[in-house]
Amino acid sequence: MHLTLIDSYPIYLILLTFIISITALYISFTNQTALKASLLESAIDCIMLLNSSGKIIAFNPAAEAIFGYERKEALGLTLIDFLFEKDGQETTFLNLLFTAKDETIIGKRIELKAFRSDGSVFPAEITITSTPYKGKLVYTAYLRDLTEKKKSEVMIQQLAYFDLLTGLPNRNQFNQLFHDALNNAKQHKQSLALLFLDVNRFKHINDTLGHHLGDLVLQKFSALLSESLFAQSIVSRLSGDEFVILFPFGNRKSAAVQAEKIIQQLEAPFQIDGRNIFVSTSIGISLYPIDGEDPEVLLKNADQAMYRAKERGGNHYHFYEQELSVIHSRRSACEQSLRTAREQNELYLMYQPKFHIPTGTIIGVEALLRWDSHELGSVSPKEFIPIAEESGQIIAIGKWVLQTACVQMNKWQAAGMEPVPIAINISAVQFHQEDLVTMILDILHQNELEAKYLELEITESALMNNSLSCMEKLYALKREGVKISIDDFGTGYSSLSYLHKYPVDTLKIDKSIIKDISTFISDSSIIEAIMAMSYSLKLSVIAVGVETHEQLTFLERVGCQHIQGYLLSVPLTAELFEKSYMIHDDNASPNAL
Repeated sequence: MHLTLIDSYPIYLILLTFIISITALYISFTNQTALKASLLESAIDCIMLLNSSGKIIAFNPAAEAIFGYERKEALGLTLIDFLFEKDGQETTFLNLLFTAKDETIIGKRIELKAFRSDGSVFPAEITITSTPYKGKLVYTAYLRDLTEKKKSEVMIQQLAYFDLLTGLPNRNQFNQLFHDALNNAKQHKQSLALLFLDVNRFKHINDTLGHHLGDLVLQKFSALLSESLFAQSIVSRLSGDEFVILFPFGNRKSAAVQAEKIIQQLEAPFQIDGRNIFVSTSIGISLYPIDGEDPEVLLKNADQAMYRAKERGGNHYHFYEQELSVIHSRRSACEQSLRTAREQNELYLMYQPKFHIPTGTIIGVEALLRWDSHELGSVSPKEFIPIAEESGQIIAIGKWVLQTACVQMNKWQAAGMEPVPIAINISAVQFHQEDLVTMILDILHQNELEAKYLELEITESALMNNSLSCMEKLYALKREGVKISIDDFGTGYSSLSYLHKYPVDTLKIDKSIIKDISTFISDSSIIEAIMAMSYSLKLSVIAVGVETHEQLTFLERVGCQHIQGYLLSVPLTAELFEKSYMIHDDNASPNAL
């Protein structure tokens, strides 16, 4: 007889197997359901289950947290009832889905506005998927709060196109705006003006007041520019203390009015941290189409014009002129050639003696820097010194001058010259050096030259512009025995107040005053006043640029005993100085003329 599988097992075993199988299926289904529920509950994104009519049938904890509604409040409602605007774009696509059964939005990410229970609105992203369940579709809505993402996008936009300190458009945005404005001007055959602005002496403000106050000055300055703008103009901060104003439809007349308005508003000081800070600007102006037809050329030309305004003393504006390109090219060539001048032995010193009129003896020597460039020929100090200062090269050059002059004076003293001070000019920029005092004293020590045989010449403007920092360094050097002279005296402040504060030994009357002694009575009066003032302050005086016997006679008459100038000696090379003034005859008097 043929037996089946069932015939070979007792009936209770068959039933038991069936029960176990059913139980296993149930447990599996239960576990899957529990897993799904666990995922729904623990998800960090808002998840809502919707029936085919669009009513909420599940609302997870993340949804409660985002919207501010409890689950029991949300169940049975539609998304339009309380989460989204009834008349917004959300209504349109939800109606298409739940009313017209248009599933074209299924699986797509849609950005929209959502509402919390307190009425506040936040940006959100929603994605809806569908799943068949018991012959019907169940929809799952995944919603993510985009608030932080939008903040990040705004921050990225801010960083990319706006200056963080001032809030003005930065260089990137300015370039785009400039191209657009220029294209519009070309298309409609209109004019356009570009103003390039620089904050005068901003480095000095930073160095003396600190970077925090420097930043506040830039913020105040940018606010003033924004308030001064004519209609449709745009101001931008390019970098540092450089700003530009893009002036659509601007012509020569209106650009001048705009510049004058800014300069006039800067007459009042900025009130910052309880102090008055006076700020001025230099403004260069270029015009489209006469000064260029592309952004790079117009910007370059406005920049060049700004430097010309700065050369006039600042607080001025200047229009671009064709010859400025030649000047700028020359300036660039000088700056580049100057960088290798020391290595190629193009820099050298000339020496001009200072004399005591009654005895005719040398009372000092001034070391004068000169530059003979292989490429540019002889370059005047009036041309290359400002370039060296602005490019920062004056620091290294100034150290070289000091070292070379001290070596030379040590050599002359060793050869038997009666010791006199050797004078060198110190730039205002050099006073920003933290180690200036140490550097000077180290060079004196290396060359075994006593400090009293070094004289530093500094201009009046440098003294006033460096204030406390300058004063501290000068006093430190004075305590070591270094002599201090005020160069170009009579052309700047000429104030008794600062002469009382600084450790000054000598006043050098500027050659421009000496030159006009016989022509202008006022200049003669200035010299007499300087002599009287120096006497009361116990300061020595030396007249510079003496070229005629008439000038010499006048100076003797008013009591000026020290002079320097072509009348007695032009600047000489070290070799010629030795031949002219070093005494090689043992019976001769030292320093004899």
